Amino acid sequence: MHSLSQYLDELKKVKGLERDSDLARFLKISRAHISQIRSGTYMGEAKCFEVAKLLNREPLELLSLNRAIRSKDKQVHDYWFNVHKKFAKGYVISLSEKA
Repeated sequence: MHSLSQYLDELKKVKGLERDSDLARFLKISRAHISQIRSGTYMGEAKCFEVAKLLNREPLELLSLNRAIRSKDKQVHDYWFNVHKKFAKGYVISLSEKA
């Protein structure tokens, strides 16, 4: 399943953070929440917006991926994932890779 892990990794690199625990402190969230995001759980919309801004990305890029991850309906998922693809810069996977 696709998650927001690539964005977390990019943020760690940009901010010079070595561990997920450092990233958790930086984002003011728990280390457990970082693990949940990495395992495919979505993050809050405000945190998506914050991460996008820190990465100088259009917030809709992360927000739409987050919505796709949250969606239980395939049609809604596909819609948000297609929105995400329009904004993504090298982080796109095909729908067939989504488990």
